[in-house]
Amino acid sequence: MNTEPAVLLSACRAAEASFHVFFTGESPAPGTFAARLEAALSAIASDLDGASSANLYEPADGASDPVDALNLLAASCTSFPFSRLLDKMLFERIAALAPRSAHPASAFESGSDAAYFYDHAVRLAELLKELIPAYCKLLEERSGAVPDGAVSRLRPSALQLGSAQSVFLRMKPGAVAMEVAKMSSDDPFAHGRIFRHQDGAFVPLALPSIRSADEFYGYQSVRRMFQEHFRAFSEGRNNLPLLISSLPGLGKTQMSIAYSLSFPNITLIIPQPGDIAAGLEPLIAELAAWPEHKFMVFFDDIDVSTTDWYYFRTNIGGTFSLPDNITLTVASNQRFPANISSRGRGCEFPMFDEIRCQEMILDFLTAKGMRSPSKNLVAVIASDYVGEFGQKQFEELSPRTLVRYLDHYLSDPAKRKTLMDESNGEVVQQPDPQVFYEENVKLMRSIHGEEALDQFRQDAVHVK
Repeated sequence: MNTEPAVLLSACRAAEASFHVFFTGESPAPGTFAARLEAALSAIASDLDGASSANLYEPADGASDPVDALNLLAASCTSFPFSRLLDKMLFERIAALAPRSAHPASAFESGSDAAYFYDHAVRLAELLKELIPAYCKLLEERSGAVPDGAVSRLRPSALQLGSAQSVFLRMKPGAVAMEVAKMSSDDPFAHGRIFRHQDGAFVPLALPSIRSADEFYGYQSVRRMFQEHFRAFSEGRNNLPLLISSLPGLGKTQMSIAYSLSFPNITLIIPQPGDIAAGLEPLIAELAAWPEHKFMVFFDDIDVSTTDWYYFRTNIGGTFSLPDNITLTVASNQRFPANISSRGRGCEFPMFDEIRCQEMILDFLTAKGMRSPSKNLVAVIASDYVGEFGQKQFEELSPRTLVRYLDHYLSDPAKRKTLMDESNGEVVQQPDPQVFYEENVKLMRSIHGEEALDQFRQDAVHVK
């Protein structure tokens, strides 16, 4: 494909148009292949239209950096190639949108709605054969000579984001029609990645508020564990349950969902809380009937002390074993007893204190492009966050309220300047550790009672 910006812009706009045919009136779920493809096309088009000046060594001037968007898209293609994920997306959208027919082949006759979707799928695949590699080549030409010591920001795998192997470039409408009909009639999991299990049925579910896996900050050891755990399941290396304990608000629910969905071959099942007891065996049997899918069954906010664990012990490391295509994640505000934790992989979030608060802020600032944020600036931001909590602007001190604070900080230039000036002053405010300590004591007391506080106080003194 010609690398002239005008030619690439025309191709990119056409690809965007066909893409949006399949998502009219809705947005792809965050973190999915479709969402990242949409973001990449939008960022490329904005750049080619003169809205930014991206190159391989410096971020774009505008808010949307096409190199970052392409790197995220490439990250979605680590388990399956771009063409296969594109085909999967298109088949699923055609199956969801095209009218059902008792005679599938005839439904795709010229002039029909089904043929309309087929034509756009073919056009999108044709355009994406060379669009992204050609744009990457343009970036290389634009960047010129490599600056001394510079390293390209673009992942090498981004150069492989082409659709030359797409089945839509060789399948006739009739063959596509039969494949779509098979998906529509046979597979309850063909039209989504998140399902609620309720009254024996699997109902597609949208979770628009879930952040993508690369939008979490701090807690790096926990994030590495999540990434390694779900990658191992995605690649078929193990299906050990993940048992997560933490106080409320630290991110166990959001991270469980986000890291699971970051692997495109994992389907998320959200059952009813009672399914962890007597409902577990029927649920496992239903999912085991679909070995071509990998299922992460997520039990959230489980009360460890009142749950009947008999069925869990029986099916995991007991009389039976989980089928290879199923894993469980169980999240609780409490710790798991030894006879449960020994049957899976444990993950306990450290408490949120002034140290981890500052680690999150440093991670956030670095992720947003600030090079080597100073310790003073991090401390001033943390102190301001604690101050706003004291003014009742947040209901709790936790990673989730800190992220809300940081989003506001990022969108408020005046606030950023004020805090930067304070960080350069002679006296630099530090976040008050006593405030974190008192809030953690309240949480511990509300969840575990007085008996847990002695150990917590001992741990806190030891850390100091």
